[in-house]
This record gives sequence, C-alpha cells and structure tokens, in this order.
Amino acid sequence: MEIFMTSVTLLSLCLFHSSLSETQSMCKGNLPPVQHVALNSSVTIPCPVLSAPEMVFKLYKGSEEIFYITINNASISKNNNSPKRDFPASFKVNNTNNSFILNSVTMNTTALYTCEAERIFPPPFQKVEHKPQTIVFVEGRPVKPSAVCQHADHLAFWVVLGVMTIYGLVMTCTVFILRIKLSQTETPFKDRECRRKWQGVQHPTWQGFYIDTVV
Repeated sequence: MEIFMTSVTLLSLCLFHSSLSETQSMCKGNLPPVQHVALNSSVTIPCPVLSAPEMVFKLYKGSEEIFYITINNASISKNNNSPKRDFPASFKVNNTNNSFILNSVTMNTTALYTCEAERIFPPPFQKVEHKPQTIVFVEGRPVKPSAVCQHADHLAFWVVLGVMTIYGLVMTCTVFILRIKLSQTETPFKDRECRRKWQGVQHPTWQGFYIDTVV
C-alpha cells in the first residue's frame, strides 16, 4: 500500500512539472517576438548579423517573399527582381544590426515576417541558418501590449494545481475505502481463530498389542 501511494505521488508531481514547463516554454522560447504598432507608423524587422563585401537580404511575409535587396561594398541597391517593388520598406545595415524598416504600415501589414541573409562574396556562398522572425500587429489606435504569456502562465498553474488536488483527493479516498474493505474481510477469520477453544495438550493414544505364546 505504501509503495502504491508513493508511486501516485511521484506521478502527480511529474505530470504537474511537465505541464507547467510546457506552458512556460510556449511563451518564453517558441513564439517569435510580437511588435504592436500604431497605424501609419514604422516598425523594424531584425535580420541576421552578417558582414561581407557582397550580401543579399530577403524579407518574407508569411511564406511569400516580398522584398529582396543586394548590398555591395556598403551600398544598398534594391533588386529589380524584387517580388513587390512598391512595398514601403527600407533597409538599415551596420556591423551589429541589420534590419528592414516597414514604413506607413496599414492593417494589412499585420503578419509574421522572416528575414533571411546570404553571403555572395567572397566565396564560398553561405546561407545564414539563423532566420529571425517577428510578428507585427498593427492597431487602429495605440494600445499597450498585454502580457498574454504571464496570464497564461498563472492560469495554467492554477488549472494544473486544481486538477492535481482533485486527483490526489480521489486517490486518497479510494485507498481509504479499499483499506476498510480489506480489514472487514480479514476480521471474520480472526474471530474464528480467537473463538476456538483451547483444549490443552493432547497426548496420542497408545494402543498395545499382545503376543500369545504357547507354553
């Protein structure tokens, strides 16, 4: 019985820890940063840090490539093959920070943006693995960003805690009822043994035998 209770307790703690860790990781590690911006304002989309004589930077809106620029000897030129030439964006480059700047944003600007970088020269060609992502949310009026993840953390904590508490109470009541039934089952056998009369020490009966001898 003690082994069963210990196993239930350890299982409850493991489930609680895994659920809470999963909820926290959703807010802290897996979601891209969210930028809340007002209508007709500007927003910065970070890009990979890359320094080379000739580079290419691409901007994606969702899965669609919308901007393509080439940087050659610190001069920025917009590629004529850019998917959307009239897209209101510019590019800022320095040794520590490369970024696209979206100007005069509209409600349609709200989306997930991804920036990719490639080194063209000197060889060999290199595509940067790190691809920063940013969620841009355009609001009709300035709104203070809400701490969605913090509320989600607290809500998940209390939900998981309540579930674990109910689970512990149910298991405790179940074990208590089983122990009562088990004790009631063992009681009749003990009563029979106690009521059995003590008959003292009984010696076996020896039966002799006679040998008839003829004189």
